[in-house]
Formats: sequence, C-alpha cells, structure tokens
Amino acid sequence: MDVSFLTKIVQINGTQFKILLQNGQGACALIALANVLLISPVHARYAQGLSNLVRSKETVTLNELVQTLVDIGVQNPNGSNVDRQQLLQILPQLYSGLNINPEFNGSFEDGMEMSIFRLYNIGIVHGWIIDGDIDPSAYDHVSKYSYMGAQKALVQSYEIQKNNAQFENAEQILSDSTYLKSFLARSATQLTDYGLNHLKEILVERSYAVLFRNDHFSTLYKNNNELFTLVTDPTYRNRRDITWQSLKSVNGSQDAYYTGNFIPTSLERTNTTATGQNESYISNPFSDQHAGRAASDQANSGASGVQQIEDDEELARRLQEQEDMRAANNMQNGCANNSGNHSRERFERFERPEKPSKKNKFLSLNGNKEGKDRKRDKLKKSCVIM
Repeated sequence: MDVSFLTKIVQINGTQFKILLQNGQGACALIALANVLLISPVHARYAQGLSNLVRSKETVTLNELVQTLVDIGVQNPNGSNVDRQQLLQILPQLYSGLNINPEFNGSFEDGMEMSIFRLYNIGIVHGWIIDGDIDPSAYDHVSKYSYMGAQKALVQSYEIQKNNAQFENAEQILSDSTYLKSFLARSATQLTDYGLNHLKEILVERSYAVLFRNDHFSTLYKNNNELFTLVTDPTYRNRRDITWQSLKSVNGSQDAYYTGNFIPTSLERTNTTATGQNESYISNPFSDQHAGRAASDQANSGASGVQQIEDDEELARRLQEQEDMRAANNMQNGCANNSGNHSRERFERFERPEKPSKKNKFLSLNGNKEGKDRKRDKLKKSCVIM
C-alpha cells in the first residue's frame, strides 16, 4: 500500500494555499521541500503542477508526490542535465531518511543527497553552531567538526583512554573531545542561541528555507525579522487558526503558535477557523486579562468583526444564577416555579470542546544508545545549499 499524506488549507498573509502534512514518518525532508514549493512565491512559476495535485486532493500518495516532483525537477532551469530515473530513485530517500551531516560552523558536508535542494533552488540551513565570540578556544576545537566527525572523535578518545589505542594526532583528539563533549551537552536540542541569530541573519525577509534539526526537517520562514516553522502535524489539521510555530528559543520555552497572518493563537482556541481578523477564542471567566480583551473586542466589534465566543460552562453558570435569582423572587411573591430545573437542563446540553494535547517539540540528542549508534551508522557526507 502506497504511503499517503493528508492535505490542509491554510491562509498566509491573506493568500490561500494547500499544504502537505507529515505522517508517521515524522517531519521528513520531502514534505518540507514540497511545502516550500507550494507556498513560496519565488517557486510558484514552475511548481504549478504540484499545486494542482495538492489542491485537488484530500490525501496525496508518495508515488504521486514523487512523480510530480520529478516532472518539476527535470523541467526547471537547474534540471537540464538531470537523469529522470536517477531522480525517481533519490527523491523517495527524502521521505525514508535523508543522510546529511551538519557542521558546527553552520554549513553541511557536501554530497549527492544535498544536491536535491540545489536542483529545486531551495536553501537548507541549521542552527547547531558554536559561538566563537564567547569562547574562542572552544570554537577552535569544535567548529572544524561535523556531527559525524565529532562522533568519530569521541569514539577514538574513548579507545585511547580505555584501550590504549594508537591514532595519529591522539593528543589533539583527546583535547578536542573534551570541548566536543561540553558543546554537545550544552546544545542537546541541536540549536544554539548563536545559531538562532545566525539563521535570522542569513535568511532574507519573507523568504523560505528547509530547517534541519534533530534528524527532522521543517519549512522555515522569516517574517518581521522573526523565524517561524510551518506546523505540519496532522493533529492540528482541523485547527485553521494554527499555521506557524515561532522559533524564538533553543528549548522551546518562548515558542508559540500563530495564525497564517502571524497573529498569536493558542491551543486553548476553538476549532473554528481563525485567520487574520476573523478569530475565535474560548473565554476563561477567571482571567482578568481575558475580561479586558473581551470588553475591548465588544467595544470594537462593529469595526473589526471579531466575535467573542463565551465558554459554555461560564454561560451555563450565568444562566443558572439568573434562574436562581428569578426563583428566589418568585418564592418571595409566593409563586415559586421550576425554573432552576429548567436551567440545569440547559446546562446539561452544553458540551465542553476537547482541547488537543501539546506534543513534545524537540527530540533530545541524549537519546538511547541504540538511537545514537543507528544515527552514527546512517550519516554520510552531504552538501550545503546556502
């Protein structure tokens, strides 16, 4: 059975697009690359075939996606000498697991796999970079290594110390390994503050790229000098108000969800479509901040068209209070009725909306040993597309 990907309609800066969502394989390079082609104005002129495919379907199969990308690849200016059969063999690797090797100076090792991004004129970047200004000595020991090179050096260092193994430049290996261990421990999310600033500097405003991080690939966008990754988790397929996730911190503590027009949103929102100014909220009756916002929205409802949706439980509570007060007044007048029961019946008809759970954003570098060994065996030389 062919692998398939769900599609989702999004609005970005007022323009409607249809993007591809990841599946059980995770955030693969194929989806990140395809989504750049789908939403980047720079690539629109030769990616029309892909747009037509995705726009017409609720799900797109891997075979359909690969065939369409091959057509685009051989037809664009960079693909004049590309062998179609070779491209048909290489593109599925972007789904099953692309072997790339980031260097701690901000580049990648060159190789055949990375040539795919050059073919489609899409940049691939990472922020796993050591800062030479803070610790020049550590920079000299670490920046010359790639991830795969660092793993090799650490293994050699262990062999030298435990088994008295003989390697050329053994003293240098031992010295470098100390700094490498420290750097890897401090950058377990495969992103550093320096790398984050570096990404902001190298990306042009309102430009797209593919971000590599923790063996995953995301569609990256720069807007108003801030970085955002396209949300392709199928969990949020029906959340039209969730399109972007900000990239502001190395550990995710400052990251948040945004609409397609880069307005902050939340997992507490309803499933109602909320893009641009047409946003919906779930009211929190215990939040002073929300009360102020609700009052402001109500005062400006004629101009903005924003409709405040009250929380069901709060609405039911206020109805209960009104009915109880009416019942008390009626009792005082000697004509009590069953309005309280009627209010409770209305309360029972309300259903609280389910709130999607927030998934862990990052995979830790300090995973199990089997994962590390598998990655070390998997990584091969690859290239930088800048």
